[in-house]
Amino acid sequence: MTRLLRTFRWELFIALMVVAAGAWSTALSEYYLDPEQLLWSSRTFVFTGIMALGLMVVILTGEMDLSLGSILAVCTVLLAKTSAAGWPLAAALPGIFLVGAALGAVNGLLVARLRLPALAVTLGTMGAYRGLAFIIGSEVGYTGFDDQYKWLGAAMVAEGPVPVMLLVFGAAALAFAVLVHLTPFGRRCVAVGSNAAASAYAGLSVVRTKVAAYVIAGLTAALGAWIFVGQFGSARGDNANGVILGIITSVVLGGVDIHGGRGTVLGVVLATLFLWTLRNGMGLANIAGPIQQLIIGVLLLAAVLLSNLLARLAGRGRAQAATGEGSRQAEGMQLNGG
Repeated sequence: MTRLLRTFRWELFIALMVVAAGAWSTALSEYYLDPEQLLWSSRTFVFTGIMALGLMVVILTGEMDLSLGSILAVCTVLLAKTSAAGWPLAAALPGIFLVGAALGAVNGLLVARLRLPALAVTLGTMGAYRGLAFIIGSEVGYTGFDDQYKWLGAAMVAEGPVPVMLLVFGAAALAFAVLVHLTPFGRRCVAVGSNAAASAYAGLSVVRTKVAAYVIAGLTAALGAWIFVGQFGSARGDNANGVILGIITSVVLGGVDIHGGRGTVLGVVLATLFLWTLRNGMGLANIAGPIQQLIIGVLLLAAVLLSNLLARLAGRGRAQAATGEGSRQAEGMQLNGG
């Protein structure tokens, strides 16, 4: 039990923060604990939460992707085009996921194959993909989606209060938990993020692993686009503009090391729930959007600072342990020599 608590101490801390945020939100509004309100408002975090899972894989490899919101926008306007053309959803979806994967692969190849800085590359593609979304869809929103396109983001389980997309998020979280923690690919991501040079020396394909991580992130943006279309019923070039701040905050606040090599899916899910709880409570209390953004930004900075502090303390502890072990070995050699 003690070992389990040590392993998941950050996740336990985030879980306690979720409870505290819920109590605070309850104090802000008497309507917060209404079950229908909670289930309805849970729709607001699903598409960003799924993209946070994709971004986690990228950050585990030691890289970053700022372009996920723009990839989502490209996919939403493409869904608009296929809906307007009368395509059935079954024919449109493979192409949408292929586009999401391809845009992610472009990021991965630029970063991993050409060894360009991830922040600079994805900042550039964030603008380029956003421009592409406007070129495809123009500035005029499309709202004439066929019902089959809107089903995933609008349907309720058995016509009840539980959104289908909430189950999709749960399934995605479970799938990513298996991918990251129980598969060779997940272990390669952690190894590459911990030490890319050592991983390459050990025979791991660093380039392939990083490109695959970016492709997975692009796929989550495509899935997010499908949910987004159903949730909001519209598509235009500025869809999901500015969501990357919350996505990065979910990942880093969830305990994923911004430098790569460490993190859990559980932590990202709990951090996503924490941010949703905060936003939900602040929304019910009519706290202005800019103030909410300020709070999220402060949380991101605090998470990065705390993550770096914990990493330094852990490194110092390992160094002291290694020094102590070396001293004991030296003393043993002296005694044996004597």
